Amino acid sequence: MEKDYFIKKVLHERYGELYQFLEVDKNTGEEKSVNPFKAGLLRGVYPEEGPPQLFVKSKRGADARGFHRGQGFVVQKGSKFAASVSAKCPKKYIRRREELMLAKLLVPLHTQLLVMEDIEFDSPMAALGAAIGGWARAEHGWKEQER
Repeated sequence: MEKDYFIKKVLHERYGELYQFLEVDKNTGEEKSVNPFKAGLLRGVYPEEGPPQLFVKSKRGADARGFHRGQGFVVQKGSKFAASVSAKCPKKYIRRREELMLAKLLVPLHTQLLVMEDIEFDSPMAALGAAIGGWARAEHGWKEQER
């Protein structure tokens, strides 16, 4: 049973532009919505060598990976940001998230925002605040990932 996958753009009256990942059975033509990570369509790119890989997970839905680059911090393609922001989220993080969404570097996926390309931030704190959609007191939210 062979299957094809494709992405369908959907315009939602409340949320705007959304993307739906579909699996199509070649024999029957039946379409089925799938989670792109579980279906193997999207995977994080983690180099074997280089800077230590870091990750953060939050209750609001962030599941992001990244690494230090010079004074900045890179959040990797395939990471997921929390879709919502806390009431105390600094405006600079909200503005940065909006800029990334307008540039289509963050796209809505279920209850999260999917990172479509590597995104460089000025600091690990700025990356953390944007990813979790909240206040980041220090870069300690980034934990080292085992290789």
